[in-house]
Amino acid sequence: MALDAAREPIEALIRGAPGTVGLVIKDLRRGVTLEWAPHERFPAASVIKIPVLVEALRQVADGSLRLDERVTVRAEDKVGGFGILKDLESVGELSLRDLLTLMIVISDNTAANICIDRVGMARVNAGLAALGLRQTVLQRKMMDTAARERGLDNFTTPAEIAHLLERLVRRDILTADLCDLGLDILRRQQVRDRIPLLLPPGTSVAHKTGELAGIRHDVGVVFTDAGPLVVAALTKDFATPLGRGLIGGEAAALIAQVSRYAYDAVVAA
Repeated sequence: MALDAAREPIEALIRGAPGTVGLVIKDLRRGVTLEWAPHERFPAASVIKIPVLVEALRQVADGSLRLDERVTVRAEDKVGGFGILKDLESVGELSLRDLLTLMIVISDNTAANICIDRVGMARVNAGLAALGLRQTVLQRKMMDTAARERGLDNFTTPAEIAHLLERLVRRDILTADLCDLGLDILRRQQVRDRIPLLLPPGTSVAHKTGELAGIRHDVGVVFTDAGPLVVAALTKDFATPLGRGLIGGEAAALIAQVSRYAYDAVVAA
């Protein structure tokens, strides 16, 4: 089977990694899956923003929310880390669609927290549980260090986040239009130093990165001529996550190489 050709080189990369790697790669057209530690639980970092996006779109589908509704961005909403809203003196109101877009494409933490408040943390978790994703949880907002110190964090596994992405691609988790909108937002991701980095120019990738100290993730869908390829790559405890002059460090470089091996195996079949 096509994807199996990538197994050996990926296995070698993971064996040599200076940290923990969880990986699920699935060729959706042929139904072939490669897995390494698929059920290992990782701090989700900004990958948790995908379930927030899905829940927001689910509430749009049931009429609870509107994409064009205006949401006020208050000074007290602004938090540090990634994003642009924290640096703008006067924002006023933004549409929910724009907040969701900022949350994903530049991983804006302020936008993410506003979206979490709007959709409800409990409803994000209830939606995940209804899909059978019980290891993926949202327990704190972005940049809430006090919550982390109390032991509250956001988690996911490679298998669960891969399943969520697969459901989006198969368009059976929301209406077809809303699934397509979710993937379109993910396609506009601006951090491209992991899954897309070594792929041929112009390759369409709908994905979301995540990072914390010692953690680099990227999860997404690579759209190839041979069909969609789900890649969920989570890493933790890398000794040199930002070392050796690499953008994103060794973990990001590993994710980029894994993605290229998988891509080559699928398109060569």
